[in-house]
Amino acid sequence: MSRLSRKNVAPYLLAVAGAALITLVIGLLEERVQVANLSALYLLLVLWLGSRNGILPAAVASLVSFLLYDFFFVPPVGSLLVSGPREFLELAILLAAALITGQLAAALRQSQSVATGLAAESLALYELATVALRLPEVTGALELLCERARALPLVKTFSLVSAEAGEPALVAGDQLDADALAQASWSIGNRRSLGCVMKEGRLTLTTTSPRPQRELLVLPLTSGGLVAIIEGLRSELSDLHMLSALSGLADLLLERRRAAVEAERARTLQVSDSLKAAILSSISHELKSPLTSLRAGLTALASPGSGVNAEQRDLLLGLDGQALRLDRLVGDLLTMSRIEAGGLPDLQPRSFGEIVGGVVGALPRQLSPFHLVVDIPEDLAPVQCDELQLNRVLTNLLENAAEFTPPGGTIAIGAMADEGRLVAWVDNDGQPIPHADLEHVFDKFWTRRATGSGLGLAICKRIIEAHGGTIRARNLRHGPRFAITLPLAVAPAVLQ
Repeated sequence: MSRLSRKNVAPYLLAVAGAALITLVIGLLEERVQVANLSALYLLLVLWLGSRNGILPAAVASLVSFLLYDFFFVPPVGSLLVSGPREFLELAILLAAALITGQLAAALRQSQSVATGLAAESLALYELATVALRLPEVTGALELLCERARALPLVKTFSLVSAEAGEPALVAGDQLDADALAQASWSIGNRRSLGCVMKEGRLTLTTTSPRPQRELLVLPLTSGGLVAIIEGLRSELSDLHMLSALSGLADLLLERRRAAVEAERARTLQVSDSLKAAILSSISHELKSPLTSLRAGLTALASPGSGVNAEQRDLLLGLDGQALRLDRLVGDLLTMSRIEAGGLPDLQPRSFGEIVGGVVGALPRQLSPFHLVVDIPEDLAPVQCDELQLNRVLTNLLENAAEFTPPGGTIAIGAMADEGRLVAWVDNDGQPIPHADLEHVFDKFWTRRATGSGLGLAICKRIIEAHGGTIRARNLRHGPRFAITLPLAVAPAVLQ
């Protein structure tokens, strides 16, 4: 007989042998002394078996005790017959008491076993969570969690995947084949579990009957997913409880890993932006003086008294135009680097109408092909702004409108006061901005032009936001509109 078989049969042999031994003890006692209710000795055996081995061995002990007591001590002795109602009632009470006692003892044992198991699981999970959360590297914590999951009899393989880039990637645990990775991708992408369901913190297997010997489970988590292969036709409830708890801890650790990855990415981008801004500022400063000298030389060579012919003058003027474009690009880079360095605008109350008049007066050549409409109330309150920076914003917006307005079209600039803020806009009769591009027109180096730095609108956004305002782009029926809001200056109180 195998070791497992002996272990299964032993409680029932104890039930029979114990009942026989108690019967012998009762017989010896009745020969010497008269003691009532010696049949209660059988209850001790039933209690012991119920608390130690469960309800079935206790029930067998109850039945054997009933038969032995009836055979040896209930008249007529030597048979299983009962002589009268009293004896029958005594036997029935013995059997009922034995069965009830055994059931209560077995229930107490089961409750104690469940409580002990839950306590052990809680302690193991607490120790795992404490160690995992104290590890400096979250990857090591995830690997530790996978090792604990693989220790469960139900679990054959256990893996944790992240979904940061849209596709799941293994971060800890066992390697996944192409089929398992494809199923994990579908499950996590659609937020639908495979082979299981998590409800109110409890994991339940959801499979057809009969259940396969090995089965793939995929459980989507907040920042990734859990992929496991379970093995065995039966699953212990304690294993499912522990697997549920481990999935919750895995969710927490994956979220911690995602936050760490995003923080590292943000730090890298910040360092990259700082380095890029420093390089651009340095290059811009180094190019500004040579470009100024180059333009001065080209202008002098193209003057009427320089002695060059018409063809050479046209060539020089073309070169001067290219130098002007390069000078503007360098100027944009310098402006952007200064803004990103955190320089605060010099806020003063200024007349918005006068600023617009100065900008329009400085762009006669750019605005002459178009019909310009200016709609600014004369009684508009002063705006709280840095005049030079706001001049730069309006210049960029009008040049941008002139770039995309057909000759003879209309460019409109207007303003109004609204609840203590200035609302201003620049419209033009150009082509509408594609809907997908409306969110990106203020990004650095974004442009619809064939040439240009792509910094003009980005500079506008940063200047307006530094003033505590907003800038938006949207399409009207006749073309795009760029609208800005700025705080109006607070009028000083008049003393009475």
